Amino acid sequence: MKNILMGALWLLLSAGASAQALWQGVPVGATPAEVRALVPEAQVTPIDPLSQRDGALLEIPAFELTGARFKVSFVFKAGQLQRITLLADAGSADGARALGQRLTTSLRSRYGLEMSTKSRGATSSLTIDRQWSFRRTSVHLQVVDETFVRLDYSGQVPPGTGRL
Repeated sequence: MKNILMGALWLLLSAGASAQALWQGVPVGATPAEVRALVPEAQVTPIDPLSQRDGALLEIPAFELTGARFKVSFVFKAGQLQRITLLADAGSADGARALGQRLTTSLRSRYGLEMSTKSRGATSSLTIDRQWSFRRTSVHLQVVDETFVRLDYSGQVPPGTGRL
């Protein structure tokens, strides 16, 4: 009986921990040091006023995903990870649409059908703006400025213990 209770407790704790992972196992609310420990290729963001204003303190300059190179930015607020943004320049509107469709297929296989979209059923449209919600994680895929594909992972920060 004791083993069953311990097993159930372990399952509950591991399910709660995985529910807050945003991308590549990095949990929402992680500190910059925790992110660097989990993702050693993450580097301190070069001095860029736009990135710093957005709260991006760490980045991966080039990450291969579905045949495209993405810049990955880790965005923090008050020292806690709030969002991870992947951004790729597809080079053309057709390239961005094709990349967006490949990502849509991949995200649907992982998270199911999107919860909202401004482009549902519009496969010939250049506009891709889709959102998934899984546990406490939100995933937002969009084509921006016709040639850029942006993928945002965000979540709710777990309540801190002893923090005001």
